[in-house]
Amino acid sequence: MSWDEQDEAVELASASSWDIATRYHEFKARPSLKKLARQLRRISADAILERARQVLGSVVHPVVQRTVPYADLPAEASAPELDLDETMDNAPLALAAAAKGGGASARFPLSGHDLWMSYDTHRPQPVILSVDTSLSMTGEKLALTAVALAVVLLQFPDDPVGIVAFENSATVLKRPDERLTVAQLVERFLDVPAQGYTHLEDGLKGALKLVRAASMGSHGRPPSTVLLSDGKYTAGRDPSYLAPKFPHLVMLKVGRERASMELCRELAQKGSGTLKEVGELEALPAVMYSVVKDLLRGRSLA
Repeated sequence: MSWDEQDEAVELASASSWDIATRYHEFKARPSLKKLARQLRRISADAILERARQVLGSVVHPVVQRTVPYADLPAEASAPELDLDETMDNAPLALAAAAKGGGASARFPLSGHDLWMSYDTHRPQPVILSVDTSLSMTGEKLALTAVALAVVLLQFPDDPVGIVAFENSATVLKRPDERLTVAQLVERFLDVPAQGYTHLEDGLKGALKLVRAASMGSHGRPPSTVLLSDGKYTAGRDPSYLAPKFPHLVMLKVGRERASMELCRELAQKGSGTLKEVGELEALPAVMYSVVKDLLRGRSLA
């Protein structure tokens, strides 16, 4: 082992799991550490998940009330109760005959199709994330962004969540209908190459495709989209013309750069959403958590 390799071994051994997560791309690029890439990725993902769980509070899933015949009541129905009004509306003759003690025309006893039940069920919340992974988002910024993504997936484990990463172009990291563990998604995100240009237009186009895909399979509210970027673009056109195509667009502006503020406001306004500023990236996971809680409550974020 050369002196350089010995120094690298000592450096790696003394690094915390979070240090490895923030320097994952740097370590992975070193020839002497290429064989450890898989282990380094797993260590990084575990550190990111630990941080996400520290940010996350109690997970409260929104519910919607449904009414069905007793025979069609799903096994996972929560808080089922007899809905007398719906039963009377759908089976008045059967109930009247049963109340009179039966008779030639009575269907007695009542069947499972005569009694109607109300129950609570999980209300799907489609969420699309479009995330800037250009060179300005490497190192600790990339690790903290991964924490923010993990927060979303931990809050919406069974919902259609789609994720697009963009730099020179947009890459779909997760389709809304794709089932991934949070660790799998984080590892996939960590391996996204950071390129020099920021193609914000392509990032929004990619997100819009996922919004349409999520809308086709959704019976609840339209998808909400969260755009995470500093608002600056170095490739493509001004993307503001795409914002009105989104049913709900939340702009998370990272950094204190003021030159891009006008575009960020325009994107949020035209996208029927709002602008949230994240001055210091260390606050991003907590801000993302607040956005997620608002979406769960069904608030407009306006």
